[in-house]
Amino acid sequence: MLQEGDIIEIKEGHKIYADIPEHFVYENKKGSFKLTHNDIKVEGELKYFVGKYIVYKTTNDGGGMGSSINDFYPDGHHVFCERLDNFEVKIDFYQSGSFTAMIKDINPIGRAKRTLVE
Repeated sequence: MLQEGDIIEIKEGHKIYADIPEHFVYENKKGSFKLTHNDIKVEGELKYFVGKYIVYKTTNDGGGMGSSINDFYPDGHHVFCERLDNFEVKIDFYQSGSFTAMIKDINPIGRAKRTLVE
């Protein structure tokens, strides 16, 4: 599982969660540039998200109950990243569990350590 400080590469075809304009998600929002956090597949116009990212946080969350008592979804390993060449671009995805944006087989391509600059 990825850890804080890992550097990864997001490639075309990966499924992630990201803040994107509503017109990419909702048919009745054509022309709307209001951002919504949604699952996307990195392809076509959304190839913008291809690149190198640093993992800045991981959590174990997102599980819950479905519509019946036996409909249980476990928490998953949730990975939060920011783009190396633009820290304002943030994405997240899961490595385990039952979620729409999952990247199970991704390996770090490097390691980084954050330091505060005064």
